[in-house]
Parts: sequence; C-alpha cells; structure tokens
Amino acid sequence: MRWLTCLAVVLVSTALLGCGGDTPEPAFARGPYLVRVTTDSAKLRWISRDPSAEVRVHASPETGGLPTRAVDGLFTGLASNTRYNWTATEGDREASGSFVTAPRRLEGTLTFVVFGDHGTGGPDQRAVARVAEAQDPRMLLTTGDNSYLAATPDLLDPNLFEPLRGLQARAPNLGVVGDHDIVFELGRRALVDALEWPGDGDRFDVDYGPVQFIGIGLRGEADDRAHLARALRRRGPEVRFLLVHQPLKAGNPLLPVIERSGLAAVLSGHLHAYERRSVDGAASVPQFTVGTGGASASSFGTPRSDDAAVHLREFGLLRMDVRRGGVHYRFLDTTGTVRDELVTGTVTE
Repeated sequence: MRWLTCLAVVLVSTALLGCGGDTPEPAFARGPYLVRVTTDSAKLRWISRDPSAEVRVHASPETGGLPTRAVDGLFTGLASNTRYNWTATEGDREASGSFVTAPRRLEGTLTFVVFGDHGTGGPDQRAVARVAEAQDPRMLLTTGDNSYLAATPDLLDPNLFEPLRGLQARAPNLGVVGDHDIVFELGRRALVDALEWPGDGDRFDVDYGPVQFIGIGLRGEADDRAHLARALRRRGPEVRFLLVHQPLKAGNPLLPVIERSGLAAVLSGHLHAYERRSVDGAASVPQFTVGTGGASASSFGTPRSDDAAVHLREFGLLRMDVRRGGVHYRFLDTTGTVRDELVTGTVTE
C-alpha cells in the first residue's frame, strides 16, 4: 500500500508539471527517439498521435547526399562515422533530429554522457537533459532508476520520454535498470521494451563501433563473473566500460576480474551524488557514481563513501571524451560548469 500511495503522489505531481505554460504540443505523442546506432544503421521509434496516419522517416548525410528512407524506423546501408539529419513526418506534423554513426576504429573524439537516478519529470532532470544535449553526445548512458517512484507504463512518458525528448532525438539511450525500475514487472517490461535494451537492462554486451559497454544490472554479484569475463575476452573493442546500478564496494567478488580487465571505468548510480572513487581490489580502474540526474536525495542527504576522492551533491552529468590512448572525464553541473575532471592514459588525436 505504501508504494500505491507513493505512485498516487507521483501521478499528481507529473500531471501538475504538465499544466500551464505555452509550450507547443510536440508533433508525436512520444519521440521519435533513437534506440540504436551502429557503424551502418540506426533505428528510431515513436508513438503517433494518429495511429492510422502514415509516418515517413528520412535521413540525409549532413555533408550532402541522397536521403535514405527508414523502413519501420530502421535505416540501413549508412556510411560509418557520419552525421545524419533525420525528419519524421505525419500529415502536416514534423519532428527532426540527428545522429552520428559509429566509426569502425577509434579516431578523433567520441563523446558520451552518463547520469542516473533521473526519472522524475521535474525541473532538475530537465536541466540535466539540456546540458547533456548541449554536449552533442554519440550516446546517452543511464545508470538506473529511470522512473520514480517506480517504473509503470503510465509514468514513462512524463518521467522519461518527455524530459529527454530533445536528447533522445540525438543520442540513443543505453542503460541498466535500478531498484525503482523493477518494483513492478509490468513497468520494467514497458521500460526495456520501449528502449529496446539488450538483456532486459541487466546483463548485456554492446558496442558503439570500437567502444564496448558491458552491463551487469542492479548490482555486481558472483553470478556476474562469467558474463563479465566472457565480455572482456571478446576481441575487437578498443575501449571498455562497465555499467552497474549500485556502486561496487571493497570486497565485491567482481573486483579481481575488474582489476586485470583493461576496463576504462566503472559507471554506476544509486547514490544521489557524484563520486569519483578508487576501490581497494581494483584501484587501477576509476569508478564513477553519477546518481545526479534529477532525483533528490533524502532529507538526510547522501553520505560520502569512505573511498571517494571526490563527492559532490549537485545535479549534473559525466561527460566522457574517448580518444585513442585515453579518456577525458568531466562532471558538469546544470549550469554546464566543470566541477571535477580526470584524464587517464596518454590522450592523442
């Protein structure tokens, strides 16, 4: 009953957020939003306001060339490492966005943004989304708790798709589920199906060109060792990241695997703060907690982890610029100000 009461509060709050103002009605009920971008393909999904209307979706290379039409939202035969501008038309309504296909090898700079604990529909989440969109990322990585106080089919639009509309029109969202996302199986299913998350937002192994993202879901446990080791043995990726909702602590059974893994970083959420940590047992791999996507902490605040080199109770995001030889990490608050910075490896263009 406590969860039902909380959900009632959230439903009223999100309804109030949508009232007032002169913001024009979006062309589509949901999206269009990107769910996947590879070296030669991209996929958009949407929900139309008129289910019977024909939706025409085209993309053209920014540098010029013939447009490509999507079939059921899927573009194929695209050039690698190329920006495409897309339009989706339904009657006299039109939506637009862009994406950049992945390179086959690591060249130049690939920018990714990371945050979690964000699905409130409130002004702080929207501020984080605006800063994230301004980074022009190749991909959005979310570290769980994508809808508060729980994921339900009715809450996904006010808590997720509306606040992130502009960002998801430019970057696919890959993520893991958090505690709030799995309260109701129907809600979890709606979330992972809508975003087409591999492995149900739990265990996955996904590439964006030469960059690998490994997911282990809610928390790192001994049962995840085989999946993690198998993903790390796979040849091809030049840079590897691990996503998990709850931060890994000293003594975690995955740390010996992580220490000898060659991972660039471990990315997590759960704590409503930003932390940069060096964890005993895997001290060579930086661990970032980015539970700063817009959901407030409790009235007691979020305590600092004992092994945190940096602890910030600010809303914001982690920007990761991946280049040959290293990664440049920056935590940006909702004004776009850099609040923490780390460069690993020998970064070259």
